[in-house]
Amino acid sequence: MESTDHNGMYQGHGFHKSLPSGKASGVITVSAGMVRFEPGVSDHRSESFSIEGCEFSLGGASDRLVFIRHSSRPEWSFYTSDRCILNNPLLQGVPSVALQLQKAKRIRWFNHSVVVAVLLMMVMIPVVLFSSMDTITGFAAKQVPPEWEHKMGETVYAQYQIGEQLMSEEGTKKYLLPIIDPLLVALDNPRFTPQFSIVNDSEINAFALPGGFVVINSGLILAADSADEMLGVLAHELSHVTEQHSVRNIISAASVYLSIDLLLGDVSGLLAMIADAAPLLLNQQFSRGFEREADEKGYELLVRANIDPKGLASFFEKLMAEQEKQLEKVEDETTRELMIAAEGLLSTHPATEDRIAYILSLVEKNSKNQDVPYLVFVEKFDALKVAVKNFVVSKKLVQPAESI
Repeated sequence: MESTDHNGMYQGHGFHKSLPSGKASGVITVSAGMVRFEPGVSDHRSESFSIEGCEFSLGGASDRLVFIRHSSRPEWSFYTSDRCILNNPLLQGVPSVALQLQKAKRIRWFNHSVVVAVLLMMVMIPVVLFSSMDTITGFAAKQVPPEWEHKMGETVYAQYQIGEQLMSEEGTKKYLLPIIDPLLVALDNPRFTPQFSIVNDSEINAFALPGGFVVINSGLILAADSADEMLGVLAHELSHVTEQHSVRNIISAASVYLSIDLLLGDVSGLLAMIADAAPLLLNQQFSRGFEREADEKGYELLVRANIDPKGLASFFEKLMAEQEKQLEKVEDETTRELMIAAEGLLSTHPATEDRIAYILSLVEKNSKNQDVPYLVFVEKFDALKVAVKNFVVSKKLVQPAESI
């Protein structure tokens, strides 16, 4: 972490019930013996903590935020995204600051070690062992206790929520759950009860975390022409959870030796290795093998739920058509490659054309066995889209006030 001269002042936020909506932006100042927050709201006075007794901790996605609390004022807390505050000379005697600096170093070391481990695996591990890795990690992941896997996902999801605009839990239950309930009923002996949330994000994407935490971007719901398309994507994401693809990704990155420990029932090595692995889970990509498996298991889930599985294929076709329209307008090859990498759902789901063909082949193969009409969600899905549109508009209206 580089040290930068800030004159002891850092842009940040404060939390307290007296502030508008319980939160306000402002400036955090470190001076001799004190940490002070000056709200940007004119009619609110500043609040100060004594450096002695201050608790500093990292949080948020990728641990990019520094939280400041004091036991004498538990109703107040400050945070800043400027981690250089930890290098302020006036804070070097604070034990929690030294602890967070060590944590930041561990995160950097861990990220570097993952890269090194992957490179070593590519160079040193025999081809036969590589061909069996998915099988090995599949058995190894089963040794991870469900409660620990759920706790990992819960921790990462809590960090993800910071700074994100989520639809209310009541709204999600009212408009989303009636549509996805058939999927939940059709899950085969799930390790977890999935939890869904809708985030205000125009990118057409969705992702799932260990433990069954599923986040759906508002852009995906608004882009879908039918509930079948949205449910196809969600069935795919739920299959990543049921097949433990995130945990298996981490096991693969950790090392073959860790996989062997897990096969023998020893999870202590995994717990130690991924204590700070939140950034990996929020930005992960799956192998083609895992994507194919999630397609197959997602298809089976849709069939059991009596939902038209062609929805997933048609949604990917729509994404590809839109992407091609955008790419046709770009002449520079490098820019086109960057645009493809930024396409959210497509960039994290490689070989899309092959996957569409595979899904449609499954549909064709099993079409003769479909005796009962598929479920229809027209009115419920229309209501969901209206609710999501209103949610997005409401966030746009309050944005200027929040930025004061």
